[in-house]
Amino acid sequence: MAKKGKDQQKQVASKHITTRRLARWQREKRRQRITFLSGVIIIAILLGIIIGGVAATSSSDWLSKVQTDSGTITINRADYLESLKLIRNSLNTSATNANEQPLLRIENKLLIEDGAEAAGITVSESEVTDTIREFFETDNQSISDADFQQQYQNMLDSIGISDNDYRQAVLDSLLNQELLQFYIDQIPESGEQAAVETIIAFNESTANEIAQRWRSGETFETLSEQYGNLSYSKWLIKGITEEELSDVAFTIDIGNISDPIPSGTGYYVIKVLERKDGPIEENLRQQTGFSNFNTWFTQEYADKVERNPKLDLAEIYAWAVKQLS
Repeated sequence: MAKKGKDQQKQVASKHITTRRLARWQREKRRQRITFLSGVIIIAILLGIIIGGVAATSSSDWLSKVQTDSGTITINRADYLESLKLIRNSLNTSATNANEQPLLRIENKLLIEDGAEAAGITVSESEVTDTIREFFETDNQSISDADFQQQYQNMLDSIGISDNDYRQAVLDSLLNQELLQFYIDQIPESGEQAAVETIIAFNESTANEIAQRWRSGETFETLSEQYGNLSYSKWLIKGITEEELSDVAFTIDIGNISDPIPSGTGYYVIKVLERKDGPIEENLRQQTGFSNFNTWFTQEYADKVERNPKLDLAEIYAWAVKQLS
């Protein structure tokens, strides 16, 4: 499997979700769906828009291959071109990683669809229609079919996208929401929890240095500032947190500093502040669900996406821009 660009792509897939956003998502789930729909073109870019005839293609033309439960899907130049066309017509995006966006969004879309199918998640045509219609209904006031159709068509004309493409984008966003909710629903409502301060180091020697200085009396804030922003303070849920971290967080004495704990992202050093057994706050359930969703997505990308080792995205992007000019 080609690894070119993987670190950057994983970072995109694992983008941090703030507590403020989580709280807002909890309080206004329905309103967020409508807001989410109003920016559905942005969501479509994040997840990939219609990939049309993505199918087997000649080995010299393929850009990326995605392994799904239904088989290998090959992404070629034509698919990249279509994705770029829809991105450019729909939104004035930043030039940052412009050549990466069209391909990455198609790959992400396919992974979300595959994950939703594996979880038994489906979205019907009527759900798509109802979600679109909600966007045009304000203050719980209904809208006539004629007014809805006219306003909807006006919106499509203004953003330069077809009904089929827009409906697909709405479907993508709903699948993403439902799959995320699936991961949140897996978090129990009650159980053992540990409050920890955590600092992450990239290598074991640095982690040992952090542990020694911490035990010598230096504060979490001082060490976090010196060793970068790879630190956090939060509650962990027993049985949900990765096994190595959970084994330590729920066994060492409260107030103690752990030895370095190896992880896929480096080495953890933790201090246990408190432990309890009881109801799990909703914000913690959502945060943990988001984290598990991101972890799943990052691993799926690593396992199932193969980039052509000879792929030159700068060249492909230049070719596609020329086709659209």
